Amino acid sequence: MMRRTAWVRRARFIATSVLVGLIVAFLTYELSVEPGAAIVKAVFEAKPEVTPPDDFSAVEAAVSSTEPIAITATNAPPASITISRPTETGEALLPVVLWIHGGGFISSSADTVADYTSILASHGYVVANLDYSLAPGSQHPVPVLQADAALGFLAKHATEYGGDPDKIVLGGDSAGAQIASEVAALETNRQVAASLQTTPALHSTATGMAGPLRGVVLFCGLYNMQTVADTGFPALRTYLWAYTGHREWTTAPGIENLSTTSTATTDYPPTFLSVGDADPFRSQAAELASALVQKEVAVTTLFWDGTGDGLGHEYQFDFSLPQAHTALDATLDFLTSATTGNS
Repeated sequence: MMRRTAWVRRARFIATSVLVGLIVAFLTYELSVEPGAAIVKAVFEAKPEVTPPDDFSAVEAAVSSTEPIAITATNAPPASITISRPTETGEALLPVVLWIHGGGFISSSADTVADYTSILASHGYVVANLDYSLAPGSQHPVPVLQADAALGFLAKHATEYGGDPDKIVLGGDSAGAQIASEVAALETNRQVAASLQTTPALHSTATGMAGPLRGVVLFCGLYNMQTVADTGFPALRTYLWAYTGHREWTTAPGIENLSTTSTATTDYPPTFLSVGDADPFRSQAAELASALVQKEVAVTTLFWDGTGDGLGHEYQFDFSLPQAHTALDATLDFLTSATTGNS
């Protein structure tokens, strides 16, 4: 009987401790985004971002990459870019792509998408892979300002790496797609630039437009802060709380700048949008496409419309899927069109 009583007491102690721990964790999360962000980040980084194709060794042999290059941004911490380019090129300068990785604003890095940027580079592009500061340590608009500074660096120094500074395309996936879409709005909308208290790096005093910015490639992103909560995307509250610095992120100062559906103007660059048919953000891509069409911006989409066999978030990075190869081909077609003036 004494042993049974001791076991019951121990079980009660363990159960009470677990309950108290859960309550403390819950209360802590209600006061701070740090615990939730740490958990989500760990889950996010537990699996590789890109599943490369079977012939990836040929890609690696055809591409060379720099060490990280420091980028100085006004009103933001330093960032860096890693530049990949074909090892064998002719005399002609190659179009430039600035890629912005995803990760819910709180995780991942340029390294996590390096295989994908190498694939793009192997097809004849100088690809700059941005390492921006992550939330909650750095919050909006820090990554936007860092990406803008990276554009400025490329406009000045692309030729040193075989790139054409007059043919620049922005690209991004997931949270990186949101950042890329906002940077494109910054480059082409004076009101966004004024709200962010910055001068766009590609600003043209003659036209007020981003002349060298030829296009934008956006995968699986979020573009309308008024409707994104309706998507039911997992851990969305944690991501946007961390990124905006406000638990009630829908009313955070400057939140309107994250809604490219509203900030895009008729000067917005030609855009390629893709998302899986089973991705919660599919409606976000459709909303942005509709908004851009209304502004008479050239838009190319690859949405699958229920024919993708349940393609989830970031499907375009999983090259074990035939649809990822289709998305790559469509992306390359868009890049060719955008950088040759045929978009």
